[in-house]
Amino acid sequence: MSGIPAETLLLCLVCGVLLGFVFAVLEFLRLLFSLGKIAAAVTDVLFCLFAAVVTFLLSLAVSVGHARFFQIACEVIGFLCVQVTVTHGICRFLPYAERRLHGFRNRIFAKYAQGRRKKVEALLKSGKKHKSFLNKSKKSEKRT
Repeated sequence: MSGIPAETLLLCLVCGVLLGFVFAVLEFLRLLFSLGKIAAAVTDVLFCLFAAVVTFLLSLAVSVGHARFFQIACEVIGFLCVQVTVTHGICRFLPYAERRLHGFRNRIFAKYAQGRRKKVEALLKSGKKHKSFLNKSKKSEKRT
């Protein structure tokens, strides 16, 4: 590697790793919010445009706008390293995170529902009619 400085290779690898992390975050958000196929296609196209701009800016910084094969190859290698390691870890972690999130949500709403259920059961046991807008409208109809 006579003509390629190590700093250039390292910069291209780091750029690829950063692109990989951006894509992993997009993929995580897509899975978490259960976006449809159209939204997935739109985010993929936006990511490709972002990656193209970043690659262009990298080629400007490294070789005055000339995209060389080693630059793109190092970016791809960095991106694939993140995809192989982080993305598979996220896919394994996502079901656990989803269960925890749904469990937390269910605990909060279960307490609220339990309180409402106790009030309704107390009203039914007491035999009193609960005053509501429907009862008031029926009373006004009887007066006329």
